[in-house]
Amino acid sequence: MFRLPVCPHCRTVYHYGDVRKSKREKVIQCYHCKKSFTQSKKGFIVLFAIAAAAAVIVNIMILSRNDDIIGTIIPITIVSVIAVISAMIFAPYFITYKKDKNKSNDK
Repeated sequence: MFRLPVCPHCRTVYHYGDVRKSKREKVIQCYHCKKSFTQSKKGFIVLFAIAAAAAVIVNIMILSRNDDIIGTIIPITIVSVIAVISAMIFAPYFITYKKDKNKSNDK
């Protein structure tokens, strides 16, 4: 976690843009060794837990400083949207690649 994924066969590092493009694919073929592998998104739980915890802490700080509930709705909404957007931006760093167990397309 917290780093870009690598090919489980040849250890080729994938760039940020490549990971974002292949985020929705189930089986990926390495551009270097041509072997197939799958991706694991188990790290997303950690990522969204970090984003949610940060948003909750900042929102509690906003609520504790202001007595006017109506005036705090906009800052709380902005903080929550920023937390979701930042989680989406950092998503490729929490994806890992694993060897494909179902398909033996290794050449």
